[in-house]
Amino acid sequence: MEKFNDLIEQKVFETQFIDTHEHLMDESERLDCVEPFIPCDDWALLLNLYFGFDLILGGISKSEIGRLFSKNVSPIDKWVILKEYWPYLKNTASGIVFRTTIRILYGIDEISEDNIPELQNRYEQTRKKGFYKQIIRELANIRHCHVHSPNVACKKSESPDLLYQDIALNGMIQVTLNSYSVPENVKINNLTDWHTLIDGWFAEYGHAAKAVKIGNAYFRRLDFERVEASEVEEIFSRKINLQTNGPEEDKKLQDHLFWYCVDKATAHGLPVKMHTGQWAMNNAMNMHWVKENPSDCASLCRQAPDTKFVFFHLCYPHYEEMLSLAKNYANAYIDMCWSWSLNPLAAKDFLKKFILTVPNNKIFTFGGDDKIVENLVGHAHVARQGIALAFTELVSENWLTLGDAMDLVDHLMYKNAEKIYGK
Repeated sequence: MEKFNDLIEQKVFETQFIDTHEHLMDESERLDCVEPFIPCDDWALLLNLYFGFDLILGGISKSEIGRLFSKNVSPIDKWVILKEYWPYLKNTASGIVFRTTIRILYGIDEISEDNIPELQNRYEQTRKKGFYKQIIRELANIRHCHVHSPNVACKKSESPDLLYQDIALNGMIQVTLNSYSVPENVKINNLTDWHTLIDGWFAEYGHAAKAVKIGNAYFRRLDFERVEASEVEEIFSRKINLQTNGPEEDKKLQDHLFWYCVDKATAHGLPVKMHTGQWAMNNAMNMHWVKENPSDCASLCRQAPDTKFVFFHLCYPHYEEMLSLAKNYANAYIDMCWSWSLNPLAAKDFLKKFILTVPNNKIFTFGGDDKIVENLVGHAHVARQGIALAFTELVSENWLTLGDAMDLVDHLMYKNAEKIYGK
């Protein structure tokens, strides 16, 4: 008889994910190398996001990292740039994701000077029309992805059955006067016009979007309070006329617009996805703000009990507090996106604790949070390893029966997402 860990691993690896958070552009945009989102078109592109942040932590210079992701440097020469730092990073989670991706996708067990030409050749052979579906469905075993577009607040995807869309609200709340948030034919003169702009995004995409996404935790605390429109009309006018507002005035305006957007999302039946915890950048994270995320999120849940809030990334490193949040508030959900390539041991332990602490329909276990589709192969594999290990440990420690563990797999990998977001 197979050991129970083999049965659990087989079940987890055979089960499809619903991927609840990515930053993928459409396949045609990727093939056209749309800038600045695709800085180069070679094997180094797979290192461009989270591994790139780790490279900076490892000491790479600004000029070296610029050359690593440059279109003007030969793919073969890029190993010379990387090789000094590779031993420092190869065993980080982002390094493991990359190594797993090239092993599964290209059949290359370990990157080295000798196989860079073959790596580049296989990159080029893979990157062809239809490769999104092959990678997402066949290799990563993902049914579909929820996408926060990198270049517009929301769009109609060319692959609507594969890349579902979320409405990105950062620019609406920050009052970002660029094409990401404001279409070319829209003129903004006052706060009413801005409300109409937000209404327009929901009118056009609210019926098709799976959720809205708010990432303002990169710019401020999540202590949003309800503020009436009449209190911020003059502040808004100064903002769009490029006049100076004080920090308290900017906060009041953002607070008002946050709740305008959240209430609009709730009226459309859309869950509100929110970044919490670790920042995906270097030398900038405000640890005080991050530490306050759990209590600020509790306040949001309390102020809007009819809104389904989905909190991202475990609020790493403050994930114990997020267990308490989900345990207390019926409208608080947790999404493990990015966590498996951020700290897979913390993610595995969090999942074990969540199952024993919180109703298990309140968690979503995978989102790559990536802009490069190839990385989904490695990231989904790492996530499956962690999920299988979490269940195996819970069974071996006599917290779950094997039957309980097997029953939970489908729910945590796709059924929970179907229930809150729809099929």
